[in-house]
Amino acid sequence: MLQGNIDKYKLLEIKGSGTFGTVWLAEDTWIGKKVAIKIPHNQKEEFTNLIAEPKLLASLDHPNIVQILTVDRAENIFFMVMEYVDGRNLAQLIQETPLTFKEAVEIVIQILSALQYAHDKNVIHRDLKPGNILLTTERKAKITDFGTAVIQAGKNGAGIGGTLYYMAKEQVLGHPAKASDVYSVGVILYEMVTGKLPFYDEVPMVVLNKILKDDVTEPHKINANVPKELEAVIMKALQKEVSKRYQTANEMKADLEKLPTNVLEAPIGIGSKTQEVLTHTIIQEETKKQAAKEAGDINTLRYQGYHYKLIKTIGTRGKEEGNFISPLAVAVDSQKRVYVCDSLKCNIQVFDFDGKLLYSVGKFGKEAQDPKEVSFLMPVSLAVDQGGNLVVLDAKTCNVQIIGKMGQLLAKFGEPASPTTGKIEIGTGGFFHPQALALDDKDNIYVSDTGNHRIRVFNPAGKVINKFGIQGARLGEFNCPAGLTTDNAQNLLVVDEKNYRIQVFTYRGVFKNKFGKRGTGRGEFAAPIGVAVDSKRNIFVTDRDMRIQVFDPEGYYLTEFGTPQGNYRTAPKYYGIALDAENNLFVTDIANCSVLIYALKK
Repeated sequence: MLQGNIDKYKLLEIKGSGTFGTVWLAEDTWIGKKVAIKIPHNQKEEFTNLIAEPKLLASLDHPNIVQILTVDRAENIFFMVMEYVDGRNLAQLIQETPLTFKEAVEIVIQILSALQYAHDKNVIHRDLKPGNILLTTERKAKITDFGTAVIQAGKNGAGIGGTLYYMAKEQVLGHPAKASDVYSVGVILYEMVTGKLPFYDEVPMVVLNKILKDDVTEPHKINANVPKELEAVIMKALQKEVSKRYQTANEMKADLEKLPTNVLEAPIGIGSKTQEVLTHTIIQEETKKQAAKEAGDINTLRYQGYHYKLIKTIGTRGKEEGNFISPLAVAVDSQKRVYVCDSLKCNIQVFDFDGKLLYSVGKFGKEAQDPKEVSFLMPVSLAVDQGGNLVVLDAKTCNVQIIGKMGQLLAKFGEPASPTTGKIEIGTGGFFHPQALALDDKDNIYVSDTGNHRIRVFNPAGKVINKFGIQGARLGEFNCPAGLTTDNAQNLLVVDEKNYRIQVFTYRGVFKNKFGKRGTGRGEFAAPIGVAVDSKRNIFVTDRDMRIQVFDPEGYYLTEFGTPQGNYRTAPKYYGIALDAENNLFVTDIANCSVLIYALKK
């Protein structure tokens, strides 16, 4: 159906896809007119919920709001038919086309006109952003995507909805008001004239904290061309406190209309935010590639004299934020955010590369009041998926939790189950003594269970898709599978702790290789626990009381480092391990309650 027609409408191409649905360009084959078809993602939603947005749109009749034509259901698919705007959205315009201040103000005045009309009908949009402002070829603005809009029943709206970068303080706190939409328009205008967002970071939780606490940088400090009269309007729209902000869209519109024409004629003279962020990302990736190239292929580590040097530590023993009691696991994302899993503090703490605490996630399970809250009894392992969500394994509750970028619980699966109950063979997965998890390139989740000496595999939704392993010492068997990781060649590496070896499998659980034996010599293990792999597939293994060893992809010993030397108040005990794209190594030291950061040096 989605490759041809839905009812009398011929689907031509996808124009966009958002949180709630996909929008198609379509043709009404009866009258030959182009329309936009919005098909909600969740077709199993209650009809009253499906009909909420079109009913709201039907109540709004304004030239700067996209009009709904009808709703229908065909082939058991619910869809909305809306007017088709033949042009671009505002995000595309400010990315591709140089604008004058006058042109930017004219577009914003149209948005405010539509906004005032909606507010007069007690409708709060809650998700105003450049991507939701469509522009005709004559640059007539039309607001679209009222999927998160609410009818303001009392003084304030309710609930969190929208795009974080454009949200006002009160909206972040769950109390959107009409002035929240005015704030969003202020962000849009700020972005148009500076090329930047007022508050930006790759990690949403950091953005949220900035919205609540930080001051907005004045536009002229980013773009000296911004007229002071226009800056005054923008800064008033972006006031944190509602009482200091424009109270209505009409107030802001009136101040924009009063601006002297002559001060707005100049071109804005900057690139757009979208271009800048995209360019920055490309430059950053290229820098990483170059750095990796300069570092050389560390398969030749032992021959070229490369070594790892300790460059910094994060945290120490303590209950305070930023310190640890039992840091078992560590993970690093693409922005070098460091996630540390503390099994006794029962939370995840997140740091930047310099060791500054950004935020923490989770609370002690017995203190949690709401089952939808993120809480732990003994978190022992974690990873960051490709969407930036946290995946955390709790050894005591025997479950896996998937946590969104804003710290919200997205999914939870698993349960305590003894091997004798049979539950470990069926359902959503039961665990006896789970200890480690890892993700593959499709975000499938691998969980090692030291109680039943097995690896269980789940898809991102928590459905069991595979299991392998039994207790034993033969190939493919385990005696306490304590650590897991995956590499970029679709291999799964397992630390077989009490067999003193590393075993390598395909993602499907087919045995490929093993290396290591009991001992203290090169390539031998006394207490192996953590494993990580770099982009060259070199393998790093923490030997808990001794050292960190490095092996090539075939399991041949290359080098080692971190051997305790000299006098220690407390000798290190290495546990969790992770690498970033620049081959920086992050290791948890549970004896000293720290995270050690090593850099590859020549």
